Formats: sequence, structure tokens, C-alpha cells
Amino acid sequence: MRSKIVLASLPFVSLASFAAENQDPTDLFSLSFEQLLSLEVDIAARKSESWLTASGTVYVIDHEEIKRYGWRDMKEILAAIPNMDMFYQWSWLPGGQRGFTGNMAATLLLVDGRQVQNLLANEAFIMNNFPAHRIERVEILQGPNSTLYGGNAAQGVINIVTRLPQLKSPVEDGPAEQIAEIGGLVGEVGTWQGNMLLSGGEGLWRYGISGSWFQSDLDYDELKSFVFDDDRFSRNPTLDRVRDHDPNRFRNDEQNITLDARLAYDQYYLGVDLTRTENVSGIERVAVDFITGDDSKRGFSLVYAGRHFQPSEYLTGFAEVSYFNEYKEKLRQKVSGLANANSYDDLFVFSEREDIGPSERYRFRTQFQYQSDPSADWIVGYDYWHTDIGSKIAYVDIGTGIEKRIPSSWPVDKEKSDKHALYAQYAKRWSLEDGATFNLTAGLRYNQQDYTDSAWLPRISLVYGPDDRSAWKLTYGEAFRPPTIFEFDGVEDTELDSQTVQMWELNHSRAWHWQHLKFTNVTALYQMKVENFYRKVFDTQTGRWLTEVEGEQEVHGIENLLRLQNERWQGFWGLRYVSPDESQVGDEMAVLDIPRSKIKLGISYEFNEHWQLSAFIDHWAKTYTQANSLSGTSQIIETIPAWTTVNLNLNSINWQLGGGQRLDIGFYVENLLDKTYYHSNPRGSSPFQFIQAPRNVRVQFSLNF
Repeated sequence: MRSKIVLASLPFVSLASFAAENQDPTDLFSLSFEQLLSLEVDIAARKSESWLTASGTVYVIDHEEIKRYGWRDMKEILAAIPNMDMFYQWSWLPGGQRGFTGNMAATLLLVDGRQVQNLLANEAFIMNNFPAHRIERVEILQGPNSTLYGGNAAQGVINIVTRLPQLKSPVEDGPAEQIAEIGGLVGEVGTWQGNMLLSGGEGLWRYGISGSWFQSDLDYDELKSFVFDDDRFSRNPTLDRVRDHDPNRFRNDEQNITLDARLAYDQYYLGVDLTRTENVSGIERVAVDFITGDDSKRGFSLVYAGRHFQPSEYLTGFAEVSYFNEYKEKLRQKVSGLANANSYDDLFVFSEREDIGPSERYRFRTQFQYQSDPSADWIVGYDYWHTDIGSKIAYVDIGTGIEKRIPSSWPVDKEKSDKHALYAQYAKRWSLEDGATFNLTAGLRYNQQDYTDSAWLPRISLVYGPDDRSAWKLTYGEAFRPPTIFEFDGVEDTELDSQTVQMWELNHSRAWHWQHLKFTNVTALYQMKVENFYRKVFDTQTGRWLTEVEGEQEVHGIENLLRLQNERWQGFWGLRYVSPDESQVGDEMAVLDIPRSKIKLGISYEFNEHWQLSAFIDHWAKTYTQANSLSGTSQIIETIPAWTTVNLNLNSINWQLGGGQRLDIGFYVENLLDKTYYHSNPRGSSPFQFIQAPRNVRVQFSLNF
């Protein structure tokens, strides 16, 4: 029988899953203090280790916590992490970790430990394509770890563990846990979702399949008003004078389909992850008419097969091959006659289609773990992957027909690339006097790939545990982000240096109890330095674009994560303070796009075995961001005011129906006080901010057979 995964921490504590055969997964308050101390995490070192002695700062959010708090998808789950910065622009989710922002290219996104970063821009592409029903838990590693995970793990790693059978070792003979579930939700602005999950097995067989369909218009009245506000939204005099302000033509709909499937027999396994998305690209780059964004279709498919090995009780490993395919289609509006137009009706508007891909990645990876003695082990691995990125193709209306073009700036010679990596990690534990312990984890990776420099990437963590309830951790890590094909687009550079990250982190973790109260607390103090930012500049002498690799930025910060349990109560409190370098805009200097402080507070109360009420308070400090001036002739710094929102979830669980089914129903209210608030745009100056969701209500349900 597969063990249930129970998270004793709330989303902000370095705790991981706890396997307890007889533990009721809905009774999160029944963990003893000893069980609380023994919880394990494996994302930091690719092996199970106690949360107290884990080599780094990791946050884990469990499926039962997600159900308790009513979070619908990854966007809402990640918003619970106080040192994740996200900027929802009504399509995908730009952002970053620990004071860095951008397109999520420096955060590595994994599904069941397999990379699903998009191939075009190396982005962790999170939309409405990760619904909560498919998630067993989410593990978030703070800070760089390219030693184990390679490129793009520069700011951290997000691993989504699905609810399908996990295949970390050969299948144990016997019956598997049987899961049969359907669910869905209905919300405002035409929002609805349906999902299903089947999982089980017998003997040496295991299987699982889950799927979902999401659809929403995303056309709140407040969003329409914002898009048509020239002062708050556009600030582009050339285009503002010919804008069409008809709100009836506003369109922002999105559809998402997901499918996960897995089959295993003994030590062999086969699986697939699939996502298909159609949307209009949000409000970051609204088309020329400023009514609708680009029509976009994109998706990925990941197919993998592998085998586990266990030559002896001291040596285990796996070998796996995978194929990753993605594509992107975009239909966007173009205009001619802009210079002489006085209104939108004077423009000639036509559509242009742009395709990139399909792009492909073939990958082979293998890893072995050898336990040389009960207190020491080695991890050794090898990665190889070949990537073939499809050309950017534009279908242009030339009057006499549609012409297919590959833009002359597109770097066709950079479409194919190969990468190789070897890595090793050694871990050793010493027992000291009076029950104290000392742990060492040290790793090194050699990474080689086309069109950029090779890299040696070390990571080392020292952990001192004065007792079995607390630990001091000192971690140093390095990481890199290689250039993407877009950073070669339009330039002559044959090779670019990778962006690099260095981090020092001091972490203090502690658990204690007082009467019926149980506490865990994690404090992390860190310094991160990034070098080699990519910036495109136009060379007026040659008339060509060049990519400059220059500059550095340092961020210092502290995060504190506290949780508690007390009979029917459960709560958490997370905060962060960051101090990044300032940027210059005109004559002004400011920290841009980052709220220096953030606070997340949650509290949950069980009225009885069926009813739970949870409330959450989010607070962001004021933020400065770069914007166009109202005249459009210069760049200025605008202030995005501080904001505080309250969300509420009323959960009715474990209702037994006549046929033995179990029904859960949740009523979720987002932005309870109907606060108007904004996120900055870290990727541009027009629009310089994105309005967020007004008060809205949704109803969600889950039926287990």
C-alpha cells in the first residue's frame, strides 16, 4: 500500500512529506512532536533527509494543505511563499525568487523531477495549466543548485510532485492504494474547471492517469476599465491617439488541457505529461487596437521511459530516456498608415501569424547512489540532451497572398545544440558529544554545452545540530543560466557567457512545543550575486544589434517562516525583507519592481469533522517601477502603493454519501474587501503595472469513489 503524504508544516517551513501508514491524511493535528521532528525532504540533496538537517532552505506544500486552504492552482500555491515574487499579467506568471525578477528563466520548473522549462526562453511557464487536483505536493528550493539540477536552477527549483504513483525504486509486490476522483469548480467571469484522477495497481503493476479542462473569460469589468485608461495603462502617445476604446470588444479568454499518465511494472516505467493552452497573451502586450492581445496557442508533451536498478542493498540507481516537444503559434494584429491616422478607423488592420517550433529535446540521464557506510553516501550522475528549436516563421499578408518568411535576424545556426553534464555529491554525518551532530554535503558539476562557456558548479552545506530540535546551516552554492535563442536573435555573437549566480546562506531551523502548542520556525539570512546580464544594444556604426553581457547585482535578505498547531487551530506567518541594488532611471535611483518587505499570514480553524474556515492576509510594501512619462518623451519612476488583501475559504469535507463516496465542497472568496491593487511590470514600461483581481467567488468540489 502506498503511504499517504502528510505535511506537518504549513507552506512556509522547511518540512517535507511524512510517510505514515496509519496516519489519517486529513488529521494534520494528530502528529506527535517526535513525528514532527522526523519529517523528511529530498529536493535539496536528491535524497531523503530530515528537514532539520536538510542542506538548504526548502518549502513544501502538501495536497491536504492545498485542500484545506482551497488553493486552485500553482499561482495561488506559490503566492503563499513570501520570498517568491510574481506579477500576474492575466496570462503567464513572470517573476523570480529572493529579490530577482524577470521571466522565471532562472527558476527551474520540474514535474516529478523532470524538467518542463520551455525550450525557447527557458521560462518556468506557469499559467492555469497546473490545477491543484493533480498535485500531491510542491517543493520549492530557495537559492541556486545547478550542482544537481544544471542550468536555470539559478534562483531556485520548483518541483511539482503529481498524485500519480511515484517511482523512486522498483515496485513492491502487492496491492496499491486505489484512488478514483472527479472534481471541478465554477467561478465568476465564465470560469469553470473539470478534472479526474484514477490510480492503483496489483502485484508488480502500477498505473495512474489524471486530466483537467480549464476555461475562463478573465474579463472583469475592472480589468476592462484599466486597459482603456491611457494614464494608468498605455502612456504611448503615438498609439493612444488612435486607440479604439470600445469595451464590448475586450477579450481575454483562456483554455487549458492537462494530462498525466504513468504505467510501471516492477523496475520498468513509462509516462507522459501533456499541456495544451489557448489564450490571448494577457494584458502585457495588448495588440494595436488595445482591445485584445495576441491569439496564442502553445503546449508541450513530455514522454519518458526508464528502469530502476538495485544491484545491492548499498547501491541503487536509475536510467531514463525522454522526449520533450513544444510549439507556439501566435496570431497578432498589425497596422499600416499609423503616421497619418487620426483615429482607429483610419488604420489598415490586418493579422500576421508567427510560429516557433515545434521544438524538441531528446534526453538521457542516469544517477546512482552508493551508501559506503550508515553515515556516508555518494550520488553520481550523468546528463545528456540534444535540443532542436524550430525556426521563427512569419506568415505575412503581402497583398497578393500570404508569404512565409523566416526573419533574417533569426539565428538559424543556433537552433540545434548539445549539452553534457557530470555531477557528484558526497554526504557525511558525524555524531558528537551530548547528542549533537555535524553534517557535510558537498557536490560538484561539470556542464558543457554549445554557444556558451563550460562551467564547474560547486555546492557545499555544513549543518550543526546541537540537539534533536534545532540546527544551524551554512550553505554556499553556484549556478548559471545559459543564453537562450532569443538572446542570439538579431545579433552576430557566436558565443555568449552564461549568467552566473553565487549564494551564501545562513539558516537556523528549530522545533519546540509548549503545552498543546507545536511550533517550527526557519530563519534564513542570505546574500546572492548575479553577474553577466544580457542587454541588446544597437551599434550605429555597423547598423547591427549586439548583445552585451555585463553588469552585476547583489541582493541581501532575510526570511522568517513560522508555523503552529494547537488542537483545532493551525496557522502560519511568513515574512521577508530584501535589499537589492538600486537602478537609475533618468536622474533618479531606486530599487525597481521589488517590494522590500512582504508578509503572509494564514489561520485555519476546524469547527468539527466536516467544517473548516481559513483566512489569509497578504501585504506587499510599496514598489517603485519604471514607466513612460505621460508625454511619452522620457522614462520616469512611478510608485505602486502598498496593498493588503484578505482571502477566505470555507471548506466542507468528508461527507459520506450513500454509495460510499466522499464529497468535499469549498467556497473561496478572493480579495474579500474588494481592494484595488496592482503588480509592477518588470519586463517593460508600458504598461508599467497590472491590475489584479477584484472580489470574486468560486465554488469547488471533489468526489472520491
